[in-house]
Amino acid sequence: MQSTKSEGSAKVTSHRVGVLGGELAYDEDGRGEPVLFIHSAIADRRMWEDQSAHFSRDHRVVCFDLRGFGGSSPASGEFSYTDDIHSLLTHLRISRAFLVGCSMGGAFAIDFALAYPQMVSGLLLAAPGLSGGVEAPFEPDEKSAFEYDEKKSEKITEAWSKGDRSEAVELLRQLWCSALTGPSLDLFRTMVEENSAEVFENQSMKLATNPPPAYVRLGEIRMPTTILIGDQDNPSSPVFARRIARGIPRARLVNVPGADHLVNLSTPKAFDVELTAALRKLG
Repeated sequence: MQSTKSEGSAKVTSHRVGVLGGELAYDEDGRGEPVLFIHSAIADRRMWEDQSAHFSRDHRVVCFDLRGFGGSSPASGEFSYTDDIHSLLTHLRISRAFLVGCSMGGAFAIDFALAYPQMVSGLLLAAPGLSGGVEAPFEPDEKSAFEYDEKKSEKITEAWSKGDRSEAVELLRQLWCSALTGPSLDLFRTMVEENSAEVFENQSMKLATNPPPAYVRLGEIRMPTTILIGDQDNPSSPVFARRIARGIPRARLVNVPGADHLVNLSTPKAFDVELTAALRKLG
C-alpha cells in the first residue's frame, strides 16, 4: 500500500510494510547511500521532515514510525524493534545503511548495530537512550540527574493518570523539550497528543522483547559513531551520552549549545552540520 504526497517541490512516497503482528508506515525519498532515521518515543517520523527534504538530495532517505506511533499499527503481541528494522531494510533491499536515532530511537539503532554490524555503515545518535540502562556505580552528579528525572517523570505520570492531558503535555515539554519554539513546538505538541497512548503509557513498548543489555557490549561497535547532546536537555541525557561515548571505540561526542532532547528540532542547523560531516566521512 502506498500514497504519494507533495511537500514543496519534493515528492515523498508513503508506504506500509508488514511485520510480525502488524504493519510499519514509512516514507522514502531520494537516491544514493541509504540513511535510516529512527524517531524518539515522544515523537513520530514527522520529526525528521526537514532532514528528509535536505538529505534526500544526495541520499536515499527512509523515515518510519515505530510500533503504535504515527501510521504504524500498535503491537498486538511480542515483537522486537531490531527485527522490525531488519524487516524494513530487507523489504527495501537495503543491505547497508547509515542509522540516525534520537533518544530511544538511538537505543534501537545501537541494538541493531550490535545485532547486524554488517548492515550499518555508521551511527549518529542524538540524546541517545540505551537498552537495559547504564550500570552502577554512579557519580554524585549522575545520581542527582537520575533523581531529578524520576521526580519530574512522576509528576507527568500523575497528571496523565488524573486525565489532565494538557498538564501532562506541558510537563513533558518542560522536562525534554524546553528549547522548542514556533512551528517545532507546535509539531512536538501535535505528535505527543496524537501518539499519547505510546508516549504516556508505552502500550507497544511493554510488549517488546528485551535484547541483551547494550551497555556491556558497546565496545563491539566499530562503525563511525557521532553522539549529540544538548545543554538544554533533561540532565539525565548527558549521563547516557557520556557513558555511551566512553563505551564505543573512537566515538565522537558533540555538545550542541541551545539544543534540548529533540536536537534536530531545537537546533536544526547544528544537527544538519553534524550529520553532513558524519556522512562525508564515510566517503
